[in-house]
Amino acid sequence: MNVNYYHPIEKTELFQRELMALDRVPSKETIKVALFYVGPGQWTEAEILSNTYFDTSLSYRTFVESLGWSVDLATFKGFTGKLEHDGSDGKTCPYFIEDEIELVFHEATSMPTDINDSRQLKKKRHIGNDHVHIIWNESHHNYRAETISGDFGNVQIQIRPLEPGEYGIGIYCDNPIKPFGPLVDGMVVSANVLSSAVRATAINGHRRATQMFFKTITHPYAIRQKMINRIAKKHLSSSW
Repeated sequence: MNVNYYHPIEKTELFQRELMALDRVPSKETIKVALFYVGPGQWTEAEILSNTYFDTSLSYRTFVESLGWSVDLATFKGFTGKLEHDGSDGKTCPYFIEDEIELVFHEATSMPTDINDSRQLKKKRHIGNDHVHIIWNESHHNYRAETISGDFGNVQIQIRPLEPGEYGIGIYCDNPIKPFGPLVDGMVVSANVLSSAVRATAINGHRRATQMFFKTITHPYAIRQKMINRIAKKHLSSSW
C-alpha cells in the first residue's frame, strides 16, 4: 500500500464540528417551486391562496400526485424547501428526486389556511419567494403574471385543462430570461406527458431565473469538494 495517498488527520473537537457543517451542505442541486390551484371564477391573490385541498378538482389532485412523492414533513430528512417539520406548514409536500436534483413543491392547498388572515401570509412567505410558479388554472380568466405579488415568480407555467386529456400551456418569463423549454407558450400537451414536461420546464426555468440573479452558479458537489479540501488541509497531523 502506498501511504503517500493517505494523510493523518487530527480528530479535534473543531474537526468534528466542521464535519457536521459539511453534512449540512447538500450534495445535490436543490430546487423549490410554488404550485397552486385557481378555481372557477377566481381572480385575486386572496382567493387563490385561501383554497384548501377540498376546494380543488380531481384532475388537479391527480396532477399533483404525478409530480413526485408525498413526503411526511414530520419525519422526512431530505430537502424540504424551508417547510417546517412541526406541522405549521402542513403535514406533507410533493417531493421529487433524481441523480443530481432534489425538488420540493410548495403546494399551496397542502399548507394550513388561516381563516383570520385574508392575505395568507404563512403560505405567501414560501410561495412568494419561489422563482418558479406553476399555476393550475380552472378559472375563466387569463391568469395575470402579477397576481401573486412580490419580487419572485420570475418564471410562471400556467396549465389550463382543455378537452379531456389535453392541457394548454402558458409560459411567462421576466426579462431578460431567455426561452428554455421543453414546454413553450401556446403548446397543447397530453395527460401522459404533462407532469414530466412541467417538472422539466420548472427545473430549467429555475436555473435560468437564478442565473439572472447570480451570474455564476456553483454546483453543490463542487462546494462540498472545496470544503473537504479546506478541512483536510487545516487538520493535517504530522504523525500517524
